[in-house]
Amino acid sequence: MTTCRVCGVDLVQPKRGRKPSYCGSGCRVRAHRDRRRSPEWVAEMQAEADPIPQELRDLSRWVRHRDKQPIATGGWRISVHDTEAWVSYPEATECSRGDGIGFVLNGDGIVCIDLDDCVADGVVDDEALAFLELLGPSYTEFSPSKRGLHVWGYGHLDKGKRFKLGGLKVEAYPAGRFITVTGDPYRRGKLDILYFERAVSKMA
Repeated sequence: MTTCRVCGVDLVQPKRGRKPSYCGSGCRVRAHRDRRRSPEWVAEMQAEADPIPQELRDLSRWVRHRDKQPIATGGWRISVHDTEAWVSYPEATECSRGDGIGFVLNGDGIVCIDLDDCVADGVVDDEALAFLELLGPSYTEFSPSKRGLHVWGYGHLDKGKRFKLGGLKVEAYPAGRFITVTGDPYRRGKLDILYFERAVSKMA
């Protein structure tokens, strides 16, 4: 005999159709309210509301920044190689020092492609759109100035690169840098593989 998940009374099982989990609407509503109070439910809702990919949020490689320079949560200037100053995502976001948060690239395969001066009044120009299409559907957000884009994903870059493709300014970094993170998405999604070399060769 199955019992109600809330009050524990025995439930009569129908011969056909869906088997009940609650004895009535009162217990069903109570179960729903209890779930909404649980830490697990709150964390789940926060995760869905936060556009920054979970793959980044799970790593303790976050810093704060001021004037595009990395700072510790204590407020002092740091080097991106100072691993003792890296913190978790919650620690970085709960801190109010500086201008915002940033993520440190350390060569583990997560890379960031920085496209400068390709956005005007929230509209991405045609060259940047073509490049994004070739890169793949990975998470992309507006830069702090809202005039550029940061494309986050997985790649096999051996070192940082800076160059122009026509009128498009491209910077690509795999390690030894911190990149500002705004959480202002142009394209939501998880971290995906970035087809960087393919995109560059087709745009060149």
